[in-house]
Amino acid sequence: MAYYTKLPIVLLSEIASSKEDSYRCRIASYLMGRMGESISAEEIARDCFVSKSAVSRFCREIGLEDFIELKELLASSSKTFEIVSDAPKAEERAVTYIHQIQKAMAQVADTLDYAALKQLVKDILKAERVMCFGLLKAETAAINLQSDLSMLGLRALPKVSFKDQMDYLSNSTAEDLVIIFSYQGVFFEYDLPPEVRQGKAKVWVVTGNPYVKEKLLQLPTVQN
Repeated sequence: MAYYTKLPIVLLSEIASSKEDSYRCRIASYLMGRMGESISAEEIARDCFVSKSAVSRFCREIGLEDFIELKELLASSSKTFEIVSDAPKAEERAVTYIHQIQKAMAQVADTLDYAALKQLVKDILKAERVMCFGLLKAETAAINLQSDLSMLGLRALPKVSFKDQMDYLSNSTAEDLVIIFSYQGVFFEYDLPPEVRQGKAKVWVVTGNPYVKEKLLQLPTVQN
């Protein structure tokens, strides 16, 4: 199972949502192959056939302050995997993995805050628009919820691109509702995005990370 840090997640999201021949897709794909390295803006511009200004623009578009922040994150980021089972046979590894999923589902049933879930349903029904956010695997949950709400006749939209998600948060109104799925809390790894504070939408965060929950609940607009 992969537990990526924030930068790889944002880059993979950019690759998935951008056109293949776009400069954003080229830069994101290039950076995915340079994790843990120290590189310059000139090197990125040369290898991706873009200008230095495009590299700077890319940094801002994925939610960073500047290239210096990108360089620091790139040097400290990695792509790591947790091995669920080292059994020699695929069948044995599959059984172990399925048992892990069963345990996880039982844990969800035991720890789910049903009172909060009931309040979330009420907020969904009252909202003029519902936006479902997530990155990579969490985006799957967001899309599933969006599909179910749409089938029920409610206005719900998913946004795959991290930049699109930030744009929506900053332009949201008091009639909007944002639901963010982030199990490990990496959606907020850089810090609480300023868009969460600037936007007017009510924000719910679905997370299994108690430290993220404690931090988020300091914001008056965020519900856990």
